[in-house]
Amino acid sequence: MINPWIQFFLCAVLIVFAGSKLTRNAAIISENTGIGSAWIGALLLPLATSLPELVTTLSAVALDSPDLALGNILGSCLFNLALLAVIDISSGKGPLTSIISSGHIITASLSIITICLAALALLGFIYVPIGWVGLETLLIALVYIMGSRFIFRYDQRNPVLAAGSKEIYRDGDRVSTKKALTNFALAAGLIIITGVLITSAADRIAITTGLGHTLIGSILLAISTSLPETVTTLSAVRLGYVDMAVANVFGANFMNMLVVFIADIFYRQGPLLHAASGSHLVSAIMVIIISTIVIFSLTYKSEKQLGRIGFDMVLVLAGYFVAAYLLFRSGGTI
Repeated sequence: MINPWIQFFLCAVLIVFAGSKLTRNAAIISENTGIGSAWIGALLLPLATSLPELVTTLSAVALDSPDLALGNILGSCLFNLALLAVIDISSGKGPLTSIISSGHIITASLSIITICLAALALLGFIYVPIGWVGLETLLIALVYIMGSRFIFRYDQRNPVLAAGSKEIYRDGDRVSTKKALTNFALAAGLIIITGVLITSAADRIAITTGLGHTLIGSILLAISTSLPETVTTLSAVRLGYVDMAVANVFGANFMNMLVVFIADIFYRQGPLLHAASGSHLVSAIMVIIISTIVIFSLTYKSEKQLGRIGFDMVLVLAGYFVAAYLLFRSGGTI
């Protein structure tokens, strides 16, 4: 049997490759079919780049490991927020929240609402199963459906959020919709296979190292499944489309919470969030705190910097490392 660390690394490399292909072809399909630019930045692009989280989370559910599944989702949300600091440093245009649209507050606020619903379930104060699915995840799905409509309507009135999305894929007119759909399906198939394998490797690493599923899922697995978001985000920044990159970050977090609902459907032992460890509250609370800091900064538009990074992004990075430290100190309780 292959070493789990080698298996994990190889799968991570394949996820990066497949994720970039998936994203590019999703954008081409959107352009060719006229679906709408809003879906690229805040909805369509996260739908594509969040596929690794979906596959690995469902794989963890199949392994009867709710902590690995939830740790992957919440850890991915944390890592995505840390990407905002990377965007700030890479853009070189001044403090990030002072140059991007305030419209990102909508997606960030919606993600906070869904995280709060998950946190309520983790606290265990209210237990209302609907069949084997938790009430909280049903509410998360409802917020996602309604929120997606709000994002789409806002983008129609304020198209700045998706500005530049077509320029990023300006060679898309050379590829037919049929070919793009084929490439999309092939990339999705590769991600499904590698998602299953990387989850299996993470499960073995958690057992052999004794670090626990919560820690491994929240840090190691979450970072690897967030690689497509990283590739897409940095590509957008490199081409100068910062709003597109930020929309992808918040959109991915919003989409990730819908994955919790999907995983709850497949976890037949009962409500997923009530089966998971309460130690995930650390990640949930830190996602809420960091997202709130960004929302405040988007409203206040501070110009303060520490070198090449805004002061608010320093707080974002600090929040990520505090969460990682607290999870490590907890021992990754299973």
